Amino acid sequence: MFVVTPARCGSTLLRYLLDSHPDLVSPPELNLSALLQHLVEVWNNTNIAIGVTAANGAGPAATPPAPEVYKRAKKAVDEIMVSAANATGASVYCDKSLTTIDHLATVTRCYPKASLIFLYRYPLDMIASGLEASKWGFNAFGFQPFVAANPGNFVAALANYWIDRVSKMVEFERTCELGHARIYYELLCDDPATTLKQLFEFLDVPADDNVIERVFRSEHGQGPGDYKIDFSGSIAVDSIGRGATLPEHMGEAQIKRINELLAELDYPTLDAGRRGSLGALLGLKRTARAGDAGRETADWLVRRLEDRGSDALDDSLLETLPITLVMRHGNGEQTVVIVGEDGKAAIVDETESQTGGGARVRCTGDVLLRVVEGEITFARAVHESLIRVEVGDTPAEERPRRPHRMLATLAALIRADA
Repeated sequence: MFVVTPARCGSTLLRYLLDSHPDLVSPPELNLSALLQHLVEVWNNTNIAIGVTAANGAGPAATPPAPEVYKRAKKAVDEIMVSAANATGASVYCDKSLTTIDHLATVTRCYPKASLIFLYRYPLDMIASGLEASKWGFNAFGFQPFVAANPGNFVAALANYWIDRVSKMVEFERTCELGHARIYYELLCDDPATTLKQLFEFLDVPADDNVIERVFRSEHGQGPGDYKIDFSGSIAVDSIGRGATLPEHMGEAQIKRINELLAELDYPTLDAGRRGSLGALLGLKRTARAGDAGRETADWLVRRLEDRGSDALDDSLLETLPITLVMRHGNGEQTVVIVGEDGKAAIVDETESQTGGGARVRCTGDVLLRVVEGEITFARAVHESLIRVEVGDTPAEERPRRPHRMLATLAALIRADA
């Protein structure tokens, strides 16, 4: 079986879970699909060179491989698979490699009876995870060519990566005649028992209720994969919806294409994912703890500004008032606070909140409380997009400076470092 997935979509977690089943073995990323592709090309070119296969007039690369070429390529990879399976007593070999997406046609020609598992993750969360994992450079996960094409906008670069990968997966699913299953990272984290039960049924292997208990206690082959998993002790949902705080640095064409793919995958649109809790939108049983204190933070902010008002501001910041502040709850709801021209705050209904030229400040969870308590600086919260400004219908001539001034005003009001 082959797991087909982009990077940063939970494939290492899935590999560990599958590898914990006694009948399955799933080594680290060996890139067997790339090896298959290379062997097919080598054997095909060899046959052309020795005259076994007649060359196409357009050159060796245009000459389609004969069926026996795929069999020869498969033979070398079979030896690797069987060796790994025999070492653990497994009957099913699972390859989890990020290169499989690029070689699906070759994989399915070599293994026409294989099972395919298509693993997806919401794009904003995948991008956020990719950025976090690439702080020192983008030379891993296949991101490099996409970042090189758009070095001035990492969000847009990784959005193009997600579009490229998922487009190929969805297109192949439409025409794939092999047995294949679709898994969502969010559902795998929220209810791993049900997801695995269905997956084991699909793979025709016995159910094993102890896989989840063993996953972080068992030894798994060391190699490429998510560097954080070996420091985990449970399957958490905290990262679901984390991408909602990303700055809106995507072009219209990107947004349109992503939303088309999201519709095919039954995911919420980008706009919905940004404005609500992804866990709640997906109907998950568990929701991330980040954001649970949204209402409590709103109440605290109203009390904090009651006695301070605009006296806390200098004249350069007064012009940014009023400010609409939207705080997301962990249950998918949100609380809207308007800081008026007098610098005092009030909780309002969503329908009353269209002020400030359409610009809004959004924050997640109890981030303002964390700023005041010194757990995180205001600057860091902004840099990590835990607090961000949506310009909405703010006039274009005001956009370059207005977001910065609005955040400076908010920082001054709560006496955070600006």
